[in-house]
Amino acid sequence: MNPLLRLLGVVWLIVSQYDAFSQSDYGDFGQLNIGVVMPKELDGFTATHIQKLESKIQTLVNRVSVSASGVQSGIVLLPKIYIFNEQRINPGLQTLNVIDAELYLVVKQVDDQIVFATFSKPIKGSGRTHEQALNNLIATLPTKNTEYETFISDARGKILKYYDDRCDMLISKAEQLSHSNQHGEALSLLFNIPEETACFGKVKEKSLEIYRNYQNYICAKLVSEGRAKLEANQYEAGFAALSKVDPTSKCAKEVNQLYTQHGKEVDANVERYWNFWDKMYTNAIEAQKYRWKAMSEMAVLYMTSNQRSFEYHSIIR
Repeated sequence: MNPLLRLLGVVWLIVSQYDAFSQSDYGDFGQLNIGVVMPKELDGFTATHIQKLESKIQTLVNRVSVSASGVQSGIVLLPKIYIFNEQRINPGLQTLNVIDAELYLVVKQVDDQIVFATFSKPIKGSGRTHEQALNNLIATLPTKNTEYETFISDARGKILKYYDDRCDMLISKAEQLSHSNQHGEALSLLFNIPEETACFGKVKEKSLEIYRNYQNYICAKLVSEGRAKLEANQYEAGFAALSKVDPTSKCAKEVNQLYTQHGKEVDANVERYWNFWDKMYTNAIEAQKYRWKAMSEMAVLYMTSNQRSFEYHSIIR
């Protein structure tokens, strides 16, 4: 049987398979993300010190199963170190600089100005110079600590409630964007809603609906591109374009006709390439994984192209 006929016979059975999926099967969807925003300047600290502190804070966040990869969701962690005392002491063979400071952390949603959790802790560092004392202060900050984990856990619970409380509004906004053919932006809006929320079930359904809308919107262009490549005897490029058409889209019949017309003209390498897609789409679980991977890439591409940035001192208040 023609491989593509089998491919096009795939029914949209994937929705029923949701519960068998693990987090990794949803691509990067559903990860709780808290972006770390650092000040450009911090009293008493050099740019190098600030970079070291940022790395330390990101490690802390990542250790508790929270992504610290960006600020697109508007949920951020803001660190601050206040130096309230510095003295030179001579405990023995050498004089040391001793710095006493306070570490302050806050997790908040910038757009809505909602504070989810705050944390403060006295910290100390010492060294032969001011710079060495600061290096020691940052180096001795633990990245695995019950107090920190409790702080992030408290923030996590409130963030999940934040998304659940706004679930219907976010779903509705994503739907409106999709109807305006702004599919990447629509998916990016749902991308950061954590899997642990009650809302995530609706996110899964709406995301797949948006992806189907996108496929119906883009498939004519893919078919046109594929047809032009095939007519120019560029079979690998042609079938590569056609393989991006989802078998449930409105263009599936045209793709089948092109495969029937040109399928006998391909060499073994192109045939193997096409068979890969055939196997993927005729396996319901693998097809679903591919769709989530494609949706993740669309969301990330939109967010990368429309990067948000925040000025630290305007949001720490």
